[in-house]
Formats: sequence, C-alpha cells, structure tokens
Amino acid sequence: MTNLPYEVLFKIANRLESELVTTCPVDKGPLHWSIKVKFQGNTIIITMLDYGYYVEFGKPPRISKAKKNKGKKVKIKRQRPNPFIRNAINNKLPTIIQEEIQRYYG
Repeated sequence: MTNLPYEVLFKIANRLESELVTTCPVDKGPLHWSIKVKFQGNTIIITMLDYGYYVEFGKPPRISKAKKNKGKKVKIKRQRPNPFIRNAINNKLPTIIQEEIQRYYG
C-alpha cells in the first residue's frame, strides 16, 4: 500500500473511520466521537478513548470493594468482547481498499 497516492490513502482512512463510528456499539458518548483513523507510511493508526480496548476485547470478572456497601466485596461480571474494530478491518477494509483503488485508477 505504500505506492498508493496520499489521496487514495486519505479516502481509505476516512471510509474506515466512518465504518468504525457506524459499527461502534456505543452510539452515544465519547467513544463514538473519539475514533480517528490515519495512515503513517504503510501503517493504519486507529485512535480512540482508552475504554475502547475493553469494548473490543472485553474485561474479565473481578471483585471490587463497593464504596456504598461499607467496604463489602462485590463480584462484578465480566464484560463480553464486542470486536467491532477487528470486524471492520477483516470484513470491510479489503472492500474499501479495492473500491478506492478502482475509483482512482479506473
């Protein structure tokens, strides 16, 4: 992908960002609006708020001391993963790349 013009890479990044925002499981709130995609050389860089990692990969169950329950231990269920980033990269990105290359050279 390094031989592609910047214009094509820019359009690919914009379309991937749009896809991630659309498929983000939290449609209201800061995660949805924090997703940014850019190219640096031949690398795609996706940035977002830190808790996007837990949305993507989940969180294991844990025990926490509850402040309202006078320090009693409370079991917190695990957060199931919702791999919206990996799904977009594996399922949508190849099509986006192909379409943008065809649009530019076609």
